[in-house]
Amino acid sequence: MKYFQIIFLLFFSCSILAETRIDYYVNLGGIKIADANFTIKSDKNNWSLLTEVEAAGIVDVFVKFISTTESKGIINDNKLVPELYKFSYLTGRGSSRKGSIIYKNNIPIRLTAEPNYDDDEIPSLEFLEEYGSTSNDPYSALLVHGSYSDPCKFIAQGFDGLRSFKTIFVRSAREEKIKIGEQEVMTSKCIGYFDPIVGYKESDFLDEISKPGSVRYWFKYFDSLDLWAPVKVIIDTPLGGFVLKGTALKN
Repeated sequence: MKYFQIIFLLFFSCSILAETRIDYYVNLGGIKIADANFTIKSDKNNWSLLTEVEAAGIVDVFVKFISTTESKGIINDNKLVPELYKFSYLTGRGSSRKGSIIYKNNIPIRLTAEPNYDDDEIPSLEFLEEYGSTSNDPYSALLVHGSYSDPCKFIAQGFDGLRSFKTIFVRSAREEKIKIGEQEVMTSKCIGYFDPIVGYKESDFLDEISKPGSVRYWFKYFDSLDLWAPVKVIIDTPLGGFVLKGTALKN
């Protein structure tokens, strides 16, 4: 009986994170280019996000690739505070890179990569602090804490160690039902634009996605996670609409 009580206390004293997986397809200009999935976990104190993006459709015939990320951290003052971001990619031509960003007090303090970046690309500690402070990685920047009744009030700031951006929404959320697979879900639609801060070259692509109204997000609130996550994204580009659309929700 004594050992049973010990096991019981150990089991129920451990925090069990709620988990949700979202599967997506990715289109560009009406052509499927990839499949993706997000696995999100959270409780009141901690969060984590795993992502995978893999070439699909006609793109997979010519440009095979797979990209994965892992990020995790704590929840403090209703904010997702990062502690670690890991990333990797591999193409069919054999090029690859993996790396990580380590944070301390919501500031990136170390970026490592293998193979390493060129000497003129490697960021200084001052650069990491200036552009990475209070930011999330580009993927977890898509998540909004449930304390926001309107996810459009949130300003997402993403940083991958070399590039920094904000996604700014220009109006309050509007409720809209959309279908995810066979499931109809209520979402909050946000309209805004991409604000490049550093690390991006001037281009028609950048000009297009920086226009007010060029970015549309449909956020769903996940009660078990106490987080908002996008289940649909459309971004206007010179090549047509970039579409990230949920196909399945799994708890």
